[in-house]
Amino acid sequence: MDSDNQPTFGGASLLTLNCPDGGRPNPWFSACTKESDKGRDDHSLSCSSPSTLAGNPINFTYGNKIQDETDFESKTIKISRFYNSSDGLWRHNFSTRLYFSDRSAVMVRADGKENLFSPSAEGYISETDVGTLKKENDSWRYDGLNHQVLFFSASGDLTQLNDPQGIVYKLVYSQRGLGREIVVSNEYGDSIVLVESAKRQLKSLKAPKQEIVFSYDDNQNLSARVSNSGGISSIRKYHYEDVFSPNLLTGITDERGVRFATWAYDRAGRAISSQHAGNAGAVKISYTSDGSSVVTNELGKDTAYRYEIISGVKRLVEVKGQPTPDCPASNSSYTYNDRGLVLTKTDAKGLITTYSYNDRGLEISRTEATGTTLARTTTTEWDPDRFLPIRVIEPHRVTVYSYDNQGRELTRQSTSR
Repeated sequence: MDSDNQPTFGGASLLTLNCPDGGRPNPWFSACTKESDKGRDDHSLSCSSPSTLAGNPINFTYGNKIQDETDFESKTIKISRFYNSSDGLWRHNFSTRLYFSDRSAVMVRADGKENLFSPSAEGYISETDVGTLKKENDSWRYDGLNHQVLFFSASGDLTQLNDPQGIVYKLVYSQRGLGREIVVSNEYGDSIVLVESAKRQLKSLKAPKQEIVFSYDDNQNLSARVSNSGGISSIRKYHYEDVFSPNLLTGITDERGVRFATWAYDRAGRAISSQHAGNAGAVKISYTSDGSSVVTNELGKDTAYRYEIISGVKRLVEVKGQPTPDCPASNSSYTYNDRGLVLTKTDAKGLITTYSYNDRGLEISRTEATGTTLARTTTTEWDPDRFLPIRVIEPHRVTVYSYDNQGRELTRQSTSR
């Protein structure tokens, strides 16, 4: 489909593409793309899985640059934006949506990550997402591993978001020219008015005592963010200087007029360097012919990452070299099941940690130093309907949890064993 025939608001995008394993129909283009080449890697959120982010930050598995910025934040509401170089769009944190094909649903998240859900006996499940998607009358409900619950209209628009802290946000839409207005409100009486374009990029934000206007260049790149608060105006500028790909973010100049971040890309559009002002935190990335990645930190130390294709998705299986500060996984290796969940992790000392999961993809057992006298097992029991642990059994302690109807923790009781 061409740019004039992209999905419109109020209707589902109907695609009939036959995609290979690991692929899914792209709602913006008549093509199949991989689910994991966009957004953050869900399995990199803890050290049970290897981190695939470097610098400020770059997903070095596929080479896409991602950027997270906060525009407004109060005690009960936050508006943020996420850039993804894989498509050059800046999405906001209430832009998650569903698109539908004749046999599946695609969830496009706020950070650009896309997951394909296929029908099953329990609803719709994804091979690359532990959450569940269910049809409820004329709407859809998604329950995520991070305790977030999302509700969508029949056409795929986000209508309600229940965050992990139990705050409920409701969204009301109205057409505004080629874009639309979204009123986001919660039970505390707070509300934010967003105006977005047809591609769900923010055009303006209106909050109590603050207004923000977003400007775009001829290539539809976000070029400036102008904020007015208490009669004081400030501007933040975004740069796109790559000569081969005009939608690649290459730098940001802050409200003081200081360019504090710079990125560079190769001809394939993959990010190859990240640095802050004065070359602080400089990181370089190279991509080899066998699909591996090599990350060089600011001290000149290299770490090599080797991958394998598992169920159509590129998974990190071996790390050699220097550890990263946030996840010291150097000289380690990993094996996975068909859903991309880690089965074993072998560290630099040769110690093996093994993992097992239930049918929902939730960890139910983890044994560290497997097969040695140091072996230590932790088991977890889960709420049958929600992604909430109700009992965790460790070698010397048992912890029991209870929750209210919204999933907020009510009690936590630990006893020695």
